[in-house]
Amino acid sequence: MARILVTVGMGPWPFDRLIGAVAPLCTDHEVFAQTGTATVRPPCPHRTFVPFGELQERIGTADVVITQAGNTVRLVQRARKIPIAVARQAGLGEMSNDHQVRYLRMEEVSGPVVAVWDVARLAGAAAGHGARQTRLLRERPVAPAATPAHIIETLDSVCARLAPQR
Repeated sequence: MARILVTVGMGPWPFDRLIGAVAPLCTDHEVFAQTGTATVRPPCPHRTFVPFGELQERIGTADVVITQAGNTVRLVQRARKIPIAVARQAGLGEMSNDHQVRYLRMEEVSGPVVAVWDVARLAGAAAGHGARQTRLLRERPVAPAATPAHIIETLDSVCARLAPQR
């Protein structure tokens, strides 16, 4: 029995497709779901939102983290874990655009993530996650977090390119 955390982020769009797909996991695993604005309620412990500190703690203690393909992907990776990510799709009313689809397509090629495009395959992805996580952590290390100095340097560079030439 794995400890599974499901999180859909803090955005205003419901992610019923992902939350609905969690039900089969709840029978065989210890699942907690952060459901956001979903109208679907999973048959496991869940809350609409959790404070950031609690989310970090839950990520740290989870065997498997299933998340939307947003900022949480990096948060999970920084905890030295490989997230299972499902992209929200604009055509399904899950997001205003398809930036998560584009991001996840790029990330699945070389990043430390497991992309799930069909939520019917979620249980299978969770079942084999331990070995896959070990392999991906070895093969695709998480890039170090940007330092404040690097962020300043990058922003200064962008501003210099955008500034009108005199």
